[in-house]
Amino acid sequence: MPDEAARKQMAIDYAQRINAGDIEGVLDLFTDDIVFEDPVGRPPMVGKDDLRRHLELAVSCGTHEVPEPPMTSMDDRFVVTPTTVTVQRPRPMTFRIVGIVELDENGLGRRVQAFWGVTDVTMDGPAETTHSEGIRA
Repeated sequence: MPDEAARKQMAIDYAQRINAGDIEGVLDLFTDDIVFEDPVGRPPMVGKDDLRRHLELAVSCGTHEVPEPPMTSMDDRFVVTPTTVTVQRPRPMTFRIVGIVELDENGLGRRVQAFWGVTDVTMDGPAETTHSEGIRA
């Protein structure tokens, strides 16, 4: 099993790679049969093909992640990271999330759960509204 430092580094590597738009580098952090729930409560993505589509969308939306210091579990399996995620498209938004990653014996993520709800999202820019006359405000 990966040691505590390696588990914490995996979470940091994920954020650095997604911020760089390095989709292949992110995929290298996970098993082929990864189960990825973002957010928990929606159907999970299963496998690297599903995860690739999710990552491509995240990168195209200008996603940027700022993780807080990761925490681990005493059973050598988990890393937990509170993170602030910003996206630029379709409109600027900020998400406060907690990510939990279960790693396999090789240090690869086998399951990811991202916890966030509606009240954990803020809209950073002015809302674009359409009036009944079709005029944008």
